[in-house]
Amino acid sequence: MSSLRERQKENRRRNILQAAREQFVESGFETTTIETIAAQAEVSSVTVYNYYGTKTGLLLALVAESDALLRERMDALLSDPPDTIGEAFSAFAATIREHALSFLTKPVWRQVIAASIVEGDSQFGRAYAQLDRELARLMAKILEKLRARGRVNALVDLDILGQSLFHLQNARFTQFISIDGLQNETVDRYLREDIAALLAAAPAGSPT
Repeated sequence: MSSLRERQKENRRRNILQAAREQFVESGFETTTIETIAAQAEVSSVTVYNYYGTKTGLLLALVAESDALLRERMDALLSDPPDTIGEAFSAFAATIREHALSFLTKPVWRQVIAASIVEGDSQFGRAYAQLDRELARLMAKILEKLRARGRVNALVDLDILGQSLFHLQNARFTQFISIDGLQNETVDRYLREDIAALLAAAPAGSPT
C-alpha cells in the first residue's frame, strides 16, 4: 500500500512539473498561475503549493530536472572529448545551450536567471548555485581527460580552470538567452574567439 501511495505521489509530481513546463513555455512565466498549472495537471492548487510552494519552486524543480538530463548528455562528451581545450570548451558550451533550448524557452530561462540573482540567499539561489558548481566540475573532468592526453599543462589547477571556463560559458549563455534573435552559431563564434584570445595572450615560454 505504501509503495502504491509513493507511486501516486511521484506521478502527481511528474504531472505537475510537465504542466508547469508547458504552461511556462506556452503562456509565459508571469501569466501562468498555480491554478492553471493545477488544472492542467488535474490536481488541486493546494497540492501544487504543498509539493512546490511557489512558481519559483516549480522553476527550480524544472531546472533540476533539466540539469539531470543535461548531465546525461555531458556523459557522452566526457567519455570522448575533442582533443584541444578550445574544441572541448566549445562542445561543452554548445551542449549546454542546445539542451537549454530543447527544454525551456529563452524567456523562461531569463526568469530562471533573474530568480537565481534576486533570491541568491534563498533555497532556490543556493540550489541553483550548486547546479552550476556541478557543471563547472564536469568541465574540470573534461580537462582531466585532455591532461591525460598531454593536451593540458600538468601544473594547472584543473578545478580553477574548469570553474573559470564555466563562468566564461555562463556569461555568454546569459547573453544568449537575453536576446531572442541571438543565434547559437553566433555565440559559438564568440566563445571560440574568447578562448583563442585567452590561450594566445601569454608569449611563448612565459611563466604566466
